[in-house]
Amino acid sequence: MNHSWYLDSGCSRHMTGEKRLFSKLTLKEGGSVGFGGNQKGKIIGTSTVGNSSLSINDVWLVDGLKHNLLSISQFCDNGYVVVFNKESCIVSKQSDNTIVFKGMRKNNVYKINLSDLNEQKVVCLLTLSEEKWIWHKRLGHANWRLISKLSKLDLVRGLPKIKYHSNTLCGSCQKGKITKSSFKPKNIVSTSRPLELLHIDLFGPVNTASINGKKYGLVIVDDYSRWTWVKFLRTKDEAYDEFSIFCKQIQNEKGYTILKVRSDHGGEFENEPFENFCEKYGILHEFSSPRTPQQNGVVERKNRTLQEMARTMMHETNVAKFLWAEAVNTACYVQNRIYIRSKLNKTAYELFKGRKPDISYFHQFGCTCYILNNKVHLKKFDARGYKGIFIGYSERSKAYILYISETYTVEETMHVKFDDKEPDRVSELVEGFSKFQV
Repeated sequence: MNHSWYLDSGCSRHMTGEKRLFSKLTLKEGGSVGFGGNQKGKIIGTSTVGNSSLSINDVWLVDGLKHNLLSISQFCDNGYVVVFNKESCIVSKQSDNTIVFKGMRKNNVYKINLSDLNEQKVVCLLTLSEEKWIWHKRLGHANWRLISKLSKLDLVRGLPKIKYHSNTLCGSCQKGKITKSSFKPKNIVSTSRPLELLHIDLFGPVNTASINGKKYGLVIVDDYSRWTWVKFLRTKDEAYDEFSIFCKQIQNEKGYTILKVRSDHGGEFENEPFENFCEKYGILHEFSSPRTPQQNGVVERKNRTLQEMARTMMHETNVAKFLWAEAVNTACYVQNRIYIRSKLNKTAYELFKGRKPDISYFHQFGCTCYILNNKVHLKKFDARGYKGIFIGYSERSKAYILYISETYTVEETMHVKFDDKEPDRVSELVEGFSKFQV
């Protein structure tokens, strides 16, 4: 639609004589417009000129009119300020003085093409036709993408063939459909070394207490490497003591200081002892927004993956539920060595330890194993080994952690043989739990 429109200060309304410019015409009987030379033109109708992407509302169709006219008085009535100068006519908003569009002077008249309005990204004259909004409401405030698809693919009858899209908000839609803002993943690594930022969170209580009577898990994730630690607690109140001890140990081990800690507003983290500890050691304690766990998404996701992996391993070998802490610990141990840090394309182990991990010694959680009995004096024909269940890896020594169902004890040893192919369905563990003393 590249027709010229003249900016006319003597014209009472926007008007044109070309019927084909209207997207939809409402006929109007009566009324006329006076031209120069005492001539008059009859008003035939009124509606919107243009199409779905480029339109001017409230335009009269006048019989016999040879030019397309934009009314300066109509702009002023709608809250715009119009200023003429030697080179152009400037239309701006009265509210904030922002320029809406410019019409350029050609000889002794000011005019503009609608294609020029499109290039100037004019909002006031490039609004969607009112018919779009009517159909938006008729269809129960369905989203524009759905309405556009219905029209484009001709899936219904009676829907006008126009482009259904809008950058303007529908107030009713916002009241009825507004949702939480999405949190897109970062395209950069925001930390440059281990312990620069730690994410912490708590999960629990677990219905069944662990072997050592623990019901909660404190998950700590290093932002740079994604190396993870899990500390098991009897109550939430132990979170401060466990974290303060952990901070001192890990800083001595790595030779780095912890700069920031990020958590939610849980009472186990937002309390006076925790704040005093952070203030004493110069640690900045950041919080995620209330009821917005996505802002602490690193540890929230880790929390979920640890529990999912532990749950899967436990159901695979049908171990007793009181071994959940050992399953979570094993999941953490495995993930630290196989998790690939996005953007850096290295495992958490390599980023935190400085070398590639060796996983050749891994075994299936809950599998049957046979342990060398070197604790008691054996007679010549006594059994030299006894049966157990593999439940994890030791973090402090080069050893495996095994559960002995006959004695209801946990043992760490390297003298063990594994049977990964035939995992023991240890129903006796359930019976043994009642006899096990926490």
